[in-house]
Amino acid sequence: MFESRLFLLESTKMKVFFLLCLFCGLCGAFGKVSADVHPKKFSVPLLNVTSRQLVLEANRTLQLSCRGRWELSWAFPAGLNQSQVEVNETRCGRTKQHYCSQLSVSHVQTRHTGLYHCRYRPWTQKQRSIYVYVTDSQQPFVDDTGLSAAVLYMKVKEPLLIPCRVTDPQITATLVKFYTQVLTPDQESIIWDSEQGFTIKTPLLNSTGLFHCQTIIDGVTYNSKNYYVHRQVNDITGVYLNTSEYVQTLKGERLVLNCTATAKLNTRVNITWEYPGKPNKAGSSFKRLVKHSMHMMFYNVLTIKNLQGSDRGLYTCRVTSGEQSKQRNVTVMVHDRPFIRLKPRNGSVMVAQVGQKSYKISPKLRAFPPPEVVWLKDGKVATDQCSRYHMIGASLVIRDVAEEDAGKYTIFVRNQKHGLLRNFTLTLVVTVSPQIGEKAVSLQDPGSVPQGSRRTLRCTSHGVPPPHIQWLWHRCPSKGLCVCPTSSLLWSSVIEGLPASSAHNPILSVTHTQEVLQGKRKTVGVLTVAKASVSGVYRCIASNSLGEDHLDIPFYVTDVPGGFSVNQPGDAREGGDLHLTCSANRYLYTALSWGRVNSTGESHTTGLNIPQPSPGEFSNFLVLLLSNLTTGDSGAYRCSAHHIITQQEAHLDTQVTVTILQSPVLISNLTDHTVNVSSSVTLSCPSRGVPPPTITWYKNERALLQGSGIVISAADGSLLIDRITTEDQGLYTCLASNERGSAESSAYIWVHGASETSFLEIPTITCTCVVATLFWLLLTLFIRKLKQPNVSSSKPEYLSIMLNTRQGPIDEQCERLQYDPNQWEFPRERLKLGKLLGRGAFGKVMQASASGIDSASSCRTVAVKMLKDGATAIEHKALMTELKILNHIGNHLNVVNLLGACTMAGGPLMVIVEYCRFGNLSTFLKNKRDVYVHNQSDEETNTGLSCVSSIRTEISDKDSQHTDPKAASISPLFLEDLISFSFQVARGMEFLASRKCIHRDLAARNILLTDNKVVKICDFGLARDIYRNPDYVRKGDARLPLKWMSPESIFDKVFTTQSDVWSYGILLWEIFSLGASPYPGLHIDEEFCHRLKNGTRMRAPEYSTPEIYSTMLACWETNPSDRPTFTNLVETLGDLLQAKVQQDGKDYIPLGSFKSGDTKKENPLAVTNLSYMRGMATLQTFEELPCEEQTTADDELSDSGMVLPSEELMMKNNTQNQKPSRFLFYSKSQDHLVPFLRGDVADLHDDKPSMLPCDWECDEGISPPPDYNSAFLYPSL
Repeated sequence: MFESRLFLLESTKMKVFFLLCLFCGLCGAFGKVSADVHPKKFSVPLLNVTSRQLVLEANRTLQLSCRGRWELSWAFPAGLNQSQVEVNETRCGRTKQHYCSQLSVSHVQTRHTGLYHCRYRPWTQKQRSIYVYVTDSQQPFVDDTGLSAAVLYMKVKEPLLIPCRVTDPQITATLVKFYTQVLTPDQESIIWDSEQGFTIKTPLLNSTGLFHCQTIIDGVTYNSKNYYVHRQVNDITGVYLNTSEYVQTLKGERLVLNCTATAKLNTRVNITWEYPGKPNKAGSSFKRLVKHSMHMMFYNVLTIKNLQGSDRGLYTCRVTSGEQSKQRNVTVMVHDRPFIRLKPRNGSVMVAQVGQKSYKISPKLRAFPPPEVVWLKDGKVATDQCSRYHMIGASLVIRDVAEEDAGKYTIFVRNQKHGLLRNFTLTLVVTVSPQIGEKAVSLQDPGSVPQGSRRTLRCTSHGVPPPHIQWLWHRCPSKGLCVCPTSSLLWSSVIEGLPASSAHNPILSVTHTQEVLQGKRKTVGVLTVAKASVSGVYRCIASNSLGEDHLDIPFYVTDVPGGFSVNQPGDAREGGDLHLTCSANRYLYTALSWGRVNSTGESHTTGLNIPQPSPGEFSNFLVLLLSNLTTGDSGAYRCSAHHIITQQEAHLDTQVTVTILQSPVLISNLTDHTVNVSSSVTLSCPSRGVPPPTITWYKNERALLQGSGIVISAADGSLLIDRITTEDQGLYTCLASNERGSAESSAYIWVHGASETSFLEIPTITCTCVVATLFWLLLTLFIRKLKQPNVSSSKPEYLSIMLNTRQGPIDEQCERLQYDPNQWEFPRERLKLGKLLGRGAFGKVMQASASGIDSASSCRTVAVKMLKDGATAIEHKALMTELKILNHIGNHLNVVNLLGACTMAGGPLMVIVEYCRFGNLSTFLKNKRDVYVHNQSDEETNTGLSCVSSIRTEISDKDSQHTDPKAASISPLFLEDLISFSFQVARGMEFLASRKCIHRDLAARNILLTDNKVVKICDFGLARDIYRNPDYVRKGDARLPLKWMSPESIFDKVFTTQSDVWSYGILLWEIFSLGASPYPGLHIDEEFCHRLKNGTRMRAPEYSTPEIYSTMLACWETNPSDRPTFTNLVETLGDLLQAKVQQDGKDYIPLGSFKSGDTKKENPLAVTNLSYMRGMATLQTFEELPCEEQTTADDELSDSGMVLPSEELMMKNNTQNQKPSRFLFYSKSQDHLVPFLRGDVADLHDDKPSMLPCDWECDEGISPPPDYNSAFLYPSL
């Protein structure tokens, strides 16, 4: 049993050993097979050629073998034809586990040169390659058929390969650009490789162009094919849509979306649309390419003809070019029906603050289609009222908020096509921080207040809400300067009725009222100091919810007139003493000093006895003592002081004349008198001496005292004895005495008895009474005569306009004219006068700054007309009459308008009018001659557009801040500008004619130019110095503008609106000659007047058109009734202006808004080219003599050589057709052109010729100029 078990054990061991051996054998076998099947060297296929290159002659057979562990495939140059290729594939190796492939190419050619690859078919990246050269001495370059059109694309920052391969590795080539430029390879920037060609490592923009390769074999030059290197660009510069990011439309309408892409040159893009209806093919699109010189534009337009609700959503335009991509999105909202939803955003009341940069009135508005939105302010279109109003969408934006912006704002939203309208009204409250008006015109030198005087202090403040005014007081210290403290604790409140004390002044009253000044409600605080006794500073504080403003008013009490004076008590006499006292207010002046003025005007203190200044309660005193005076002490002595506030030196000079003492000398001695009882006698005792003698009277050597009947004159020392009696008889002695001596004279008075003279006393008294009564009656009649209207002196003489006499006599009209101080009165302290603009014989015009004349905070430049010093009451009344007439005329865009006046007592009379900073039209046109462009088409660009496209009925003065006069002087002037000037003047004259006013001096010198080329008619008669102006010919002592006057005005002294039309024709000639003088080269003499009356007219000016010259000739018709009216001229010039701007392609001007009606009717006086041509056939014109224009210092002067002879000019005047009427005559006056009315025309007969006065002559500044600013009545014709 054991043995059997042992046997089994042994057999088991043998089996295990056998199995182990078998396993090891199998492992070895399998390992050997595995090593045979997967050798490491077969990771890539193996070729039978170990070299990297193979050189083979042409027409030979190429044979290559390849072996690998997977199935094999071949890749060879593209030029190899498949018919020439034979591939045999077999299994190889000891275990047939390998794949072998033999490639055979028969009759190889040079084009077969290239890489041959043997690769695993499953893994093509695992390959083995060999480069085969197929040589041919006649063909060194490989013809690469795989490169289409020989175009190479260059990319920036990538190497550029020019594949001019060769058939023999021994061949070297050169690179040629544009056939001439040889590029030699340096193996750095340009690398040569026979297998690849030329490689440019870092190509630049100049690497583009035409290239080829070149080689030389056996002296023969061979060239490769041409390669065009092109720089491929993928640069999309922008993508744009023709709409915003949100598009609204209605159902059923058509939607067109245009996507535009811009790209650099040589870029190609692809544009696609993504939108909700694309799956349903709801839209269609078309593409377009536009090539520009610097870029390319690509368009793709998407169109959906019939929109539905399903088409709403996001629309995306995507533009791609290479790897670059850009897109734009737009959301399309399709509404079912039109709608307007409008409501306020924050209630109906809005609050803005003055000075706010901008304020936006924005409603909540949703509407479609987009409606028409109009904002009204107080019932008028807001954007037409002020240039600061702008529409941004449906919102109204107010820039630089001002107080006048407060009011009612109404928005109208309308869709007229669908009949939808919504509106509501908002209220804008503009809050204003308090502003004290007196601060704008407060003087730097506060002056002083006389001691004991009553003084009223005013503080006018404006604000919204109305400010509260409080008065504070600060007393000046007893020593040192008076400085306003910053701490409020050092100020005390001012209380009405406070009694006087050493700390403050007694206050009579403190009032606060609300007044309307310059159209604004203002708070006026008035503090009345009952008696000035304490120096200090009053502070006015105006405060409201927005803030406060304060004004410090120095109140320096002085006992010295004017705060600084020099006092010289008594006369300076030889041997005496003289005290010169210099006094100065202690809070205004310091550093007082005395000096003597020498011949050079300088002062010195040598030899002067000057003590220290003595302080007083209100002033400091410095006394100069001159002792024992001699004639050498005579001269000027100067007191100097330093003004604390202005920091300037003030000087006061006093002249000291030392007189030599002289003994009294009687000029005449007394003589004896014999008088009757009850009569009177006067004894005079004239004397001289230094000092003046004192007169003492003696009777019978006893001093005579003044008493009943005895009168001793204090002036000359004469003695009057009245109602003499016998007791008055005696010896009378006159004694004249002074410090140097005395002189006397005596006379005896004899008195006759009463019996001899009593019978004469009663008749004498009776005659005296009768004479006194007659004298009184004559004096009364004389005074009444003076009070009667004097047509030669009492009529207003300063306005050149005239009022219509149909309303009554001129005096009555002037008295009836009203002046409303509440509307026009302007405080003088708010005016700051500047330079002189002009002056005349009696008046002047000053440039000034008016603070608050438009608004509380604005400061506007104005012109102020005022009288010269020494003006008479008549001239004052005339200027006041002018003010009333300007008020009566009213405002107009083309007239210099009244802005205000200063008429209250306490200062000069001032009339404030608009200021036109570009001066008169005559000078403006002369300065524009070098930049005038007659035909605007000659200009390539129109940088100087005329104002014809911007004529408005209202122009804000604030917008005029902003035009530079220097820039305006170089801007070009066009023909439409000249027509615009003419049109505007006609409008202004039409307005004056409607107000029954005649100008009488219409000329370019009296037309002013302001911003936006708006012209304004003016007549500064008070300031026009017609003394020196040659435009005015002297007629006796008066000057008249003869060149502008009509024949009836020259010969008959008749001034009407139609005579103004004649002057307007002369003005047209001035405008279209660019400021030339009328009647050039002619002398104004008798022959000129005859020819003018007989129909001779001026030739057309240089820059006129036939239509304009035709208008001039119509204005120069001899018969006034044949001339057009200003209304006709407005229509004619308006049509010309409209036609001109339409011809030049400018905006249409609604000239119809200037006309009285919409319907046109035939104008019998209309000027046409036909009448122009007909008139030219028989027209007699003045010859134009060469005339050189004068230039004078005054811009207003513009003419020369206008002289009339002094002898009489007898002119025949046919008056058969004239109706009797009241005529306007002129009387000679030394200073004025004085009009008077003649109601009695009995002396004017039709058979008598009209005579031109014989004393019209030229004057060169001999007599004063007449005031050509007179108000007249003109006769009814």
